[in-house]
Amino acid sequence: MILLAIALLVPLGSVPRVLAQTADPAKEENAQKVAAVDPNALRGLSAPDAVMTLRNVDGQEIEAKLIAATGDNVTIERIGDGRQFIVPLANLDNYTNERVHQWMDQSPGAVAFNFDVSATKTLLDSNTFMTAGRDLKSAEWSYRVKVANLTRNVLSGAQLEYRIVFDDEVEIAKTVVAPGKGANQQDGQLLDLPEMQFNEEIEFDTPPLILHTYEYVPQRGEREYSRDSIKGVWVRILKNGVVLFEYQSHPATMASLSWDNEDKLEIRVTNQFRDEFSSGVK
Repeated sequence: MILLAIALLVPLGSVPRVLAQTADPAKEENAQKVAAVDPNALRGLSAPDAVMTLRNVDGQEIEAKLIAATGDNVTIERIGDGRQFIVPLANLDNYTNERVHQWMDQSPGAVAFNFDVSATKTLLDSNTFMTAGRDLKSAEWSYRVKVANLTRNVLSGAQLEYRIVFDDEVEIAKTVVAPGKGANQQDGQLLDLPEMQFNEEIEFDTPPLILHTYEYVPQRGEREYSRDSIKGVWVRILKNGVVLFEYQSHPATMASLSWDNEDKLEIRVTNQFRDEFSSGVK
């Protein structure tokens, strides 16, 4: 077990000199031949368990639990004593490497993904209509959302879901004014993300959201005033139904809000990213 730990594992916080040395080419080639696996043999495999047998290019094995992955390394916990190590994926044989990559791809929390998300609110259009002393205004707003993958792992098979949170205080249809649906309404979409390499960035514009403002100042009586307002945008990045990352444009005002306003929100599933990126439009 001691010999195996030296050949296969990098304990957390230290990097043994032996792992930094260049392997003997002849020995490495032989190990790769022994470890070669028919790709067809892996197609029927389901996502591997978090506990598995790891084998290095020299054929040495260890039973361990996979903890997390980042870049070209995977963190494991050795079965038996619970010690954690960082294992370079290059040290594993082909079959084990494939199993670990399956786990990384199919287990949502396997890779510690990190993203940079920003959102800029833009006024697209506005108009004002006055009749019988009533001032009716409408404005179209949109968010330009940018997402960058800051993880040294490829992001694939992921989705982005966003909610624009707004107070709907007034509805205006032509010259008819009516009360809105109330505070903390949500409008959003669920989008398929393209595959994103390290440091790659995508951006998109949300569909226009129309807000209304109503004001009436009579010669006698009280002034009437009501307006819609945006509180912010809430973005989630998901994989296999698990949230990898969240972003709120205004955490101070949105911290108490609930994401699951599903009884009031229609989620529209689109392939906006896939269509845009396949056609070369960014």
